[in-house]
Amino acid sequence: MERKYTILAILMIVLALGLVVLPKKKEMKETDPKALLSAVVEKSRYLSVDLVTHRIIENDPTLLLIDLRPVDQFKLFALPRAVNIQPDSLLTATTLALMNQAGKDKVLLSNSDLTSEKAWLIATRSSVTRIYVMKGGINEWFNTIIKEKPANSAASSTELDLISFRKAARQFFIGAGETASVPEKPKVKEKVQVIRKAPEASSGGGC
Repeated sequence: MERKYTILAILMIVLALGLVVLPKKKEMKETDPKALLSAVVEKSRYLSVDLVTHRIIENDPTLLLIDLRPVDQFKLFALPRAVNIQPDSLLTATTLALMNQAGKDKVLLSNSDLTSEKAWLIATRSSVTRIYVMKGGINEWFNTIIKEKPANSAASSTELDLISFRKAARQFFIGAGETASVPEKPKVKEKVQVIRKAPEASSGGGC
């Protein structure tokens, strides 16, 4: 798994270098190339599916999910309140206005990470702030939250808490014959700045 993300990081750096040399548009404020490359190396852009799931269940008003999958896949299944935006429309005025909303954490997701990473680069270069990638995408979300995995007999108390959270989250999303209680937040070390209550996002997005 770590090797996979090492390869992806290298690819991201190559993509970032490509974006750096692209011609700039005068009307668009852009991130300094050095700052962009530095941001690529860091992993602070990643949010785990557990953290994103908790914020969905909590109905966090600062969370803006941006689903980059094709329209037909989005219509078949989408996370609650996600907005579907096609990657080729990221730099349209409508999409940039959506992503530049104050007080919102914009979380990009696709089937896996590559499309989200490319979109993150484009958005970051265009000076969009508070933008993240849901690590692993929808595939990881299904494998982690929806698919039930047996607990390891040697699991620590922290791991057992996480398993309990995922079980409650699974019931929340797919049901279990009864109303599930809202699961407690998993004990994961992730820092995300949250500014409460911001205007609701429009449902547009240049699809």
